[in-house]
Order: sequence, then C-alpha cells, then structure tokens
Amino acid sequence: MNLKTQLDRFIHDSRTELVLVLLILLSVILLIIEVSLEHTAGAWAEVRESLKLAGDGVNGLFVLELVIRLYVASHKRRFFRNYWLDILSVLPAFPFFRLFRLLRVVRLLRAGILINRRLNAVSASLAAGLGAQLGVLMILAGVVLVGALGIYVAEGRSNPEVGSLGKAVWWSFFTLAAGQPIGELPLSDTGRLIAMVEVLGGITLFAVFTGVVSAFMVQRLRTGMEVRDVELDELNGHIVVCGWNRAGQRMLEALQADPDFRERAIAVVAEFSEPPEAELRRVDRRRVYFHKGDYTKMEVLEEVGIRRAAQAILLADKTLPRSDQDRDARTVLAALTIEKLNPGIFTCAQLLDRRNNVQLQVAGVEEVVVDDEVSGRLLATNIRTEGVTDFFSEILSINVGNDVLKTRLPAGWGNPTFGEAARRLKDQHDALLLGVKRQAGDRQELLLNPALSLPLAPGDELIFLARKRPKLE
Repeated sequence: MNLKTQLDRFIHDSRTELVLVLLILLSVILLIIEVSLEHTAGAWAEVRESLKLAGDGVNGLFVLELVIRLYVASHKRRFFRNYWLDILSVLPAFPFFRLFRLLRVVRLLRAGILINRRLNAVSASLAAGLGAQLGVLMILAGVVLVGALGIYVAEGRSNPEVGSLGKAVWWSFFTLAAGQPIGELPLSDTGRLIAMVEVLGGITLFAVFTGVVSAFMVQRLRTGMEVRDVELDELNGHIVVCGWNRAGQRMLEALQADPDFRERAIAVVAEFSEPPEAELRRVDRRRVYFHKGDYTKMEVLEEVGIRRAAQAILLADKTLPRSDQDRDARTVLAALTIEKLNPGIFTCAQLLDRRNNVQLQVAGVEEVVVDDEVSGRLLATNIRTEGVTDFFSEILSINVGNDVLKTRLPAGWGNPTFGEAARRLKDQHDALLLGVKRQAGDRQELLLNPALSLPLAPGDELIFLARKRPKLE
C-alpha cells in the first residue's frame, strides 16, 4: 500500500473525523476566550498570548489536514472549488487585520458536515431529518459568533453597548433577529460594516457575510451532507457496485464484517427511484455511497470514480422491470466499459444465465457467479451429503467460525510441497490448507486438494480455512 492510499484512508477514517470535530470546537472556544481577553493587560495579557499560540497550533493541524486532502484529491481544481472557504479560515491573521482570524468560526460548517456523517452511520432517516436543521444552526451560530467577536474587538473599549463579550453576543443575536442594529449605531467604520452584515443576515435568514456567500454555504451543506458528491470525487481504492437486488444487502454486510474491508468505501450505482438505505439496518452507511444513474454509461461510471476503484461487483440489476436476458446484457456491457476504463480492476459479476459467461470472459471479468447453478448444486449436495448445510453457512459467513482465506506463499517458506505447507499452517496457525491457485499461461488455475507431493512455487496463492487471518512469515 503506497503513501497516498494510506493518507487517503487516514483522512477519511471515522476516528480522524471525530478528532477534527473536537479540534474545530476547541479552536472556536480558544478564539472566544482569546477575544474576551482582548482589552486586558498584565497577567491576563500573557494568558491571551498563550491562548493565541494554542489557537495557532490547532490552526496548523487544520493546514496539515487540507494539505493531505489536496495531496490525495484526484481533481485539484474541484478541491479548491469545494474547500476555498476552509482555506480562507486557516490563513494567518496579520496584526493590521486582526478581524481576519474570526474566519476560524466558519470551520463550524465543516464540523456540521462531519457530525451529520456520523448521524448517517447510525440512522439514515435521522440524518435526513436533522441535516437541514443542523446546517441552519451552524450558519446562525457562525453569524452570531463572528458578529459578536468582531464588534467586541472593534468597539469593546469605546462603545458601552458592547463593553463585554456577553453584551456583544446579545447585540449580535438581536441585530440578526430584528434585521436592524439594536441600540445606538456602531461608532467605527468596522463596527458599521459588521452591523450591515448582521442586518443582511437577518433579512435573508441564511446570510453569513452576504446573501451570495449564504447561498453557497447552504448549497455546500446540501451536497456535502446528503448527496456527498465531493466525497465521491475523493474516493480511491474503493469498491464499485453496479446494479442492485436483494443480494446487495447481504453482500454489504459480509464485506463490512471483514476487518480488512470494514473501512473500505463502497459506491453503489443503479437507477434507483429511492436509495435502499432504509433496508440496510446492519450496514455502516457512513462509507456506503448511493449514486443514481445508468451504470452502463461511461460518464456515470466516471462519476463514481471507476478509474480509481480497486474492485467492481456487477449485480443482476432489479431496480427496474426487465427480462433476465436484458439484465445479463447490461451486466456484460457494464463489464466491457469498466475493463476499458480500468484494465487493472478486479471484477466479479452475477449472471442469471451461464451462456452469457463467454462475453464476460472476453471482457476480462475475473469471477462469475450464476445464481441458479450455485443454489441448485447446494441443494443437491445437501441431499447427497445430509447435514452439511451448517458447513456451507459457516464458511460463507465472515463473522461466524472459520472463513475461507487466501494469501500468497510467504517468501521465507522457500519451495515446500503442498503437504509441508499444510502441516506448517496447521501446526503454527491452526489453519486447514484446501488448495492452491497459480498462474497457468494467461489464466489462473485452481488446484483443490492436490497431492501432498505437489511442489509449491513463489507466486502461488494458498487457499485455507481459518478462524482469523494469520500473519505468515
């Protein structure tokens, strides 16, 4: 795994997002305390300087965050278009323009977006219900705080109406609510500018600095909290699922039950009338992105980052009424498009008719699952060998008992025979070796339960049963 991939996973990790929310709140609190000590001297002035240094340190972490986001972003221009306000909020405030540092309050919008993602992981309906209210609350809090801190810095000594930070907060709130300055007009030009922004905010209800900026922020919250197009642009090494049917829910649950895939982003694209988020009660929806569109079209696949994806899963799509032949035809067409856009991707496809497998092999699809064949053979096996249902249930369930795992033959093992590798796996890791997968010309060959004397070679992949993935050396 290269550095860019590691940074991409780190910056979108749920723990990193939680830390960012806490740092944003800490930054705003430090700023409020620092401004409240603006007109003090002596020991309090030293405290104010210490708080300023602490705030600058937190601001430096935000700069590092944005640098990482810029480094992992696939579309640099889109990054600047979506994060320009965050960039302004972390720029250094020069002594001759002290009010500039108040822009740090704008980061509350980023905290709102991150909080809403966590709500979405708990309940999609809860996030949808609270998303708009949270956005409005963050905008109003930002306007009130910027207005209060700004008027206090500008006129805290000369204007008795805002002689303390508490009075400044009340002045800012009631000016916003009334749509006109409360009490006497501000004395300075800076104070009048702040009052004008407050009045505009009260008139338009959503303004932060001007009506244009307000409209941008509301649009940004809507796309960031609901559609999440910005995040789709940032995905890398993710899984793209094309199509949807009843197997989709089980598939997502099984993927997220695997520790290696738990934090992997999954983009699901299909012609949804409504995304099936209400069905996914046991799925962490924080890293699942539903995108409405026809996945057989190149531009739609580009929108879900197919060129940067690591794996693709093609389901027999049942979002719209179609014949089985049409569903398989769409699967084949999507596979051809995916392999053309990203030749190195690993693709697994679900077919309804085995006769369509020839086209998938030509397309370069690595794995094909035919529903009727799998279920039919499983039923026959249960009749021929009574009582093996539990066996299949266990090995197909990731979070129960033994799992089927695969790993490359460790370089330190030399060139053992199949029997030697089996004994080593069982003795050292309590794992049962089932077979070997190796390259045979232009295709991969599966050797299941081969002879114990079969020599293994570097590049061979071991397939085995184990309760957890062992660390082989």
